[in-house]
Amino acid sequence: MAHIFEKRHISYFKQLKKKTPFQKNERFMNLHPIVSIFEGFSIQKEEVCKKLKGMMRLYAKEFSFSKRYHKLRALKNRLPDTHTQWPKVALECSNEEAGQLGEKSIGFHLDMLSNSKYYIFHYLRLQHGKYYFQMDYFILCASFALILEVKNMGGELRFDGDFNQMTQIKRSTKKRRKNPVLQARLQAKKLKCWLEEQNFPEIPIHYLFVNSNEDTEIISDGENELVNRNSCNSEGLIDKIEQIEKYYTTDILDTKELKKLKKLLLEKHTPENPDILQEFGISPKELIPGVQCPNCKAFSMKYKSTAWYCSKCAHKSKTAFIQAINDYLLLVKLSITNLECRELLDIPSRKVVHRLLNSMELAYSGTNKGRIYYQSSSDIQNWPAP
Repeated sequence: MAHIFEKRHISYFKQLKKKTPFQKNERFMNLHPIVSIFEGFSIQKEEVCKKLKGMMRLYAKEFSFSKRYHKLRALKNRLPDTHTQWPKVALECSNEEAGQLGEKSIGFHLDMLSNSKYYIFHYLRLQHGKYYFQMDYFILCASFALILEVKNMGGELRFDGDFNQMTQIKRSTKKRRKNPVLQARLQAKKLKCWLEEQNFPEIPIHYLFVNSNEDTEIISDGENELVNRNSCNSEGLIDKIEQIEKYYTTDILDTKELKKLKKLLLEKHTPENPDILQEFGISPKELIPGVQCPNCKAFSMKYKSTAWYCSKCAHKSKTAFIQAINDYLLLVKLSITNLECRELLDIPSRKVVHRLLNSMELAYSGTNKGRIYYQSSSDIQNWPAP
């Protein structure tokens, strides 16, 4: 049931709204592949549907790949592999992908939590003073809050209790890493201050370092209570949460306050939007121009009468240009004009480019020659996974 939260399943429920209860459930049983899991068990269809829809409500903010990750992927793709910065970009992209996939895998374990008790937020970034702090996962209920600092690290993770340091040993290589338990503790302190600024009742804030790579061994000396209490591999996450539940039994927030805090967290969330070219010292002029062929990956597609044709492999596509425009909006500017798009796609016709841009249903401002197109954050969140 790991993937029931994917956005494509939400559309199933939208199709059910105008049907009778029985028709809704019959339609749902036909649409949703997960329901086949229950075949052979004496469970009413109505009960199955109710449980699945309830589990979808568990997430106040669902998993989505970060804008930074999409930018790194675009840069890696558009930067010539002979460029001096390409190895650094490729490594950073690989590390970011591993981290993002690690965070996504944690959702499988969190699915086991009660939807009536918890709100789960993936990736919250809040402002505290002049700076921002971010949480990989934030779990909220009436009696406590929980911050998860998620890593996807292999090998052995050794914690030194005397200096609170962590060392990763992988393939006989030993490397000092930032202590994720201390990172999570710092986030908890900042969140406590943030909640005070928002005039919310003080609520216990717990924190955990969760390593998503279940083959990894976490090692600490027996007296390192900070690490022993606040870290686990992902298969031990639910046990840890259950231990916290038993400790915090008194409700601090009522239902109204919980919903109010949920709404505030979503309103105050500010996604990171890094200038990835500046980070690596790369000029837009150094990027590979043109439209990439989805078949052979060469930047050799040309527009001819309503379609794109690859001069290398003869592949035909009507949508290959979309990636080029998305890459531009991710890497070069947050907006694009018809003229800039004509230069990007190497199409002289203003009318053709106008039609192509409109087909993407981008946000825009202005009219006629002054129109400017934008890529919205929600569009980026809906892009497919790698």
